[in-house]
Amino acid sequence: MMVITAIIGTLGFCLLFNVKKDKIIYGVIGGTISTVIYLICIKAGMDLFIQNFIPTVVATIYTEIVARVVKAPTTVFLFPAIIPLTPGGSLYYTMRAIVDGDMAEAKTVGKQTVVIALGIALGVLLVSLLFSQFAHRKAHQNTRFAKK
Repeated sequence: MMVITAIIGTLGFCLLFNVKKDKIIYGVIGGTISTVIYLICIKAGMDLFIQNFIPTVVATIYTEIVARVVKAPTTVFLFPAIIPLTPGGSLYYTMRAIVDGDMAEAKTVGKQTVVIALGIALGVLLVSLLFSQFAHRKAHQNTRFAKK
């Protein structure tokens, strides 16, 4: 059921971000991949950070490759792909605990929210840096060979 809701949610965000009709399927596939990997990580009993880091890494690799293949910006596919991982529920419960004055609960759930957000941010950062370095080296090699 979670995969179906992720597909619908990802589709909605693709429409919200005005992803071109011929590229929407790539965004939806990215959201589906991240959700399936997330569920596998939960089933494997991984900790909260890893449950979000690994699916983000896989989704970011997917979006970097797809962006190059279909010649579109990576962000067009990346944002929809990581939307199912965003900690909306835990952020809501953190804010609700703060409003209710339950600081112990706010601290507990707030830490979970930060761990999830860090897993997502570091996953995107790591893969994006690696792809950027690879592209920079490839461009540098092409320039060097062109001068000879």
